[in-house]
Amino acid sequence: MTAPTTAPAGPTGPAAGLLPGTRSWLIRRLAALLTATVLACGALFTAFYGVSRGADEVPGRTIPAMGYVDGAETALRQSLAAAKTTLNSPAAPAEGPGEEYKAKLNAAFRSLEKAAAATVAGGGRNDLDTVAGQLSSYDYLIGQAARSQAAPGRADERLRDTYLRYADSTLNREKSGILARLKAVQDEQTRVLVAQTSSGRLLKSAWGVAVALWAVLVWLLADTQRFLRRRFHRRFNGPLVGATVLVAALVPVLLPAALRLQDDLDWARAHSIPRGGETASEHMAAMHWLTAVPAGILLAAVVAAALVVLGLQPRIEEYRFARVPQRPGRRIRSFEAATVLLALWLVLLSAIGAGDVRTVHNGRISVLATWTDAEQEHFQALLDAYAAKYHVNVDYQGTTALREVLLSRLNAGNPPDIAILPSLGEVQAYLKEKPRPRSLRPVLNETLNAYGPLWAPRFGNEVYAVAVKADLKSIVWYDPARGQSPRALAARGGGQWCAGMGGDGTSGWPGTDWIEDILLQQSGTEAYEKWARGELPWTEGPVRDAWEAFGGIFTKGPAAAALDNDWGQKILTSKHCTLQHQASFARDADYTGRAAFAPTRDVLPDIARHPAATEVSADYATLFAKKGSKRGDAAEDLLRFLTTRQAQEVWASALSKEEKRNKITTHPGRPFFVTAGAPRPDPGTERVNAAVSRTLGGPQPKCLDASDMMPLRMRFAFQHGVLDYLSDPGPEKQRQVLDYLEGVRKELKGAPGAASPRVCE
Repeated sequence: MTAPTTAPAGPTGPAAGLLPGTRSWLIRRLAALLTATVLACGALFTAFYGVSRGADEVPGRTIPAMGYVDGAETALRQSLAAAKTTLNSPAAPAEGPGEEYKAKLNAAFRSLEKAAAATVAGGGRNDLDTVAGQLSSYDYLIGQAARSQAAPGRADERLRDTYLRYADSTLNREKSGILARLKAVQDEQTRVLVAQTSSGRLLKSAWGVAVALWAVLVWLLADTQRFLRRRFHRRFNGPLVGATVLVAALVPVLLPAALRLQDDLDWARAHSIPRGGETASEHMAAMHWLTAVPAGILLAAVVAAALVVLGLQPRIEEYRFARVPQRPGRRIRSFEAATVLLALWLVLLSAIGAGDVRTVHNGRISVLATWTDAEQEHFQALLDAYAAKYHVNVDYQGTTALREVLLSRLNAGNPPDIAILPSLGEVQAYLKEKPRPRSLRPVLNETLNAYGPLWAPRFGNEVYAVAVKADLKSIVWYDPARGQSPRALAARGGGQWCAGMGGDGTSGWPGTDWIEDILLQQSGTEAYEKWARGELPWTEGPVRDAWEAFGGIFTKGPAAAALDNDWGQKILTSKHCTLQHQASFARDADYTGRAAFAPTRDVLPDIARHPAATEVSADYATLFAKKGSKRGDAAEDLLRFLTTRQAQEVWASALSKEEKRNKITTHPGRPFFVTAGAPRPDPGTERVNAAVSRTLGGPQPKCLDASDMMPLRMRFAFQHGVLDYLSDPGPEKQRQVLDYLEGVRKELKGAPGAASPRVCE
């Protein structure tokens, strides 16, 4: 038997003359239906997901996080009120700040822990970790206020009120206080909530497109049904009827559900700011099932596409052997068309899914430092320049309670990638922590050769910190327009000094600067360095002499004023004082425009018993980022950038918003650098800055801030001792304070520690 030489005859009957056109029409219609299914269902998926994306996260995370932050704010306000009430009552010696204070503080800590786990704010976790550290400082100040009341018959009400005022400042300070930082987190979470629950123009447009494409798909299905009925004389095509019913039901079901869900989201937004979070979460819980609807749309699309293929494939197969004229390369099979269109569907779904994935930016790094307000804005300009050049996001946290914040973050396993520390004593303390700062030799290499021993200090044979800016101390600010020399003004007594001891958790440090400077000028660099290293007693010799000179200036009136004021008291804004003993970071626009400074020894000649020397301070960058990670690599790049002339020029020329608004060009926040090739201020346009820079680079010996070199316990005891003394200045109080400080020194003398870096050049 031989094979037939011709193809079997196709269908016969009325449709036989239309075979080529019918088959082509069916193939084209199959392609059109699959394409319309992909587009219409994809658009419906996108539109509905735009509404439902927040139905799960809003009640499960966003609103609870806002409630936790609000709860922490409320508890903290109540804790301060409770502490003030108890500490001003007769029960203070026995009860301290009281049980209610402790309960409210514990409630605040618990709320912050929950908020940190749930927050949806971009940098919210770092902000909340900073707040947790600030709370330790706040609690310390409340504890100090309680201790001032602890001894019956010896309660120090002035010292109590001073510490309560500093605690209040830590809580309520504008911009950098605890409540201000919590408000910033809450504001960011509110913006996220609004974005999650709002139906903007884009979403409404998506619904318009989705409904239009759905209408086209329904019409195509109905038209295909009519064509098949006319051509094949069959009343219904079952699969196509099923596809038509399924598709036609989508919008009548989805649109009311989306509108209902949007109403609930609007209600949740309106009732969750600031206090209705729990109610809103309960209200939204009933709509949780709608988050699964987008998956149902995808399933419906696949079923509809399959029904279309099942409905048309048999009709196309009936003409499989028909002689349909085709150009070479144009042969189309229905199953190939179905495969291509379904692949398109999968690609579309993958793109939609990929667009919704929340990825972590591997180039995001965090920096912690003490700079706030205008100083923060100047440094932020530098970080922005780095981010723009290297495409790395930098999250900066500025707080005066840096030690508490850093310890909190280390304990929480969330250390900053770079911490800029205000003292070498802190650097030395963190070498005992885990994780500890990394050695900078492999990171900076030969760059370290540009830094002197005070600015890239050696701890043994390693370098863990490098000075990114420096400041001049041992100076007194005055206003030349008053027409009197600072020496003549100082001779009038302590009332001429614009002194303030307040500095939140570090309150008292301006007084330690006074005593350090006096000791350096009275006793010279050798005694100063021995004292900083814990080798001199506090109760006799140079240290006692310095305290006595300090007490000669800060008698009862000036001492009381110093306790009442923050450290930023200005000579140009006060009617009651004319002199300020403060470092170069005290500059503002008025100072760089109108003020002048003189060495402390020239203003107080009685203390100048040794050759001139200058006290200085620096801010040291340390690296905590994990080596070998993307974040670690980015942090290393930023640390290297901070040591370059390019970075120094950006930082030196940066202006705060207020300075730009007032067209201030004297650069009051200009940092000073310690490398030979660093940019220098122009004496013509920056008179004061140029004078500071010359003094920093001058030939006189320089010594780092002594308390900054002391162990942390000694430093904080020193700060507290200053405040204690100023609360009741006189010989008896001085004796008590120095005995206390000497006791701390003796306890620390035998404590093991890393090799100390140099204190003086």
